[in-house]
Amino acid sequence: MGTIITFCLGKDKHMTTYIKIGATSYNAADYTIPTERTFREAWTAGANPEDGIISVNMDAAKDIWRDKIRQAREPELAKLDTAFMKAQETGADTTAIVAQKQALRDAPAHADIDAATTPDELKAVQPIPNVTVE
Repeated sequence: MGTIITFCLGKDKHMTTYIKIGATSYNAADYTIPTERTFREAWTAGANPEDGIISVNMDAAKDIWRDKIRQAREPELAKLDTAFMKAQETGADTTAIVAQKQALRDAPAHADIDAATTPDELKAVQPIPNVTVE
């Protein structure tokens, strides 16, 4: 997890910003930081922290994106549950509703999530119709 912390040090009231990843803090002035903050929980100093690059662990980012998709689909599933119950009460066909619900359940397993190699590619995966995952 990447947390950004800013505080004053010393008598000169100099502000220093640190990035905390796990148990380690890194001086932000010494590192290139991703501009995209959606996947801040997936930030890593990489195999060689001396390189001065904070990057995004894509495996962790994919898990974060799947969780965001799960959260985004909840209201849609609730709407479909209501529509399903109404359809059952009236004896209407529920086939389309069942298919839509299954598509929502399958959304976190969308193949483009695994295929994404950058945070931007990952954010472009929007598997829920009429819903923007952020």
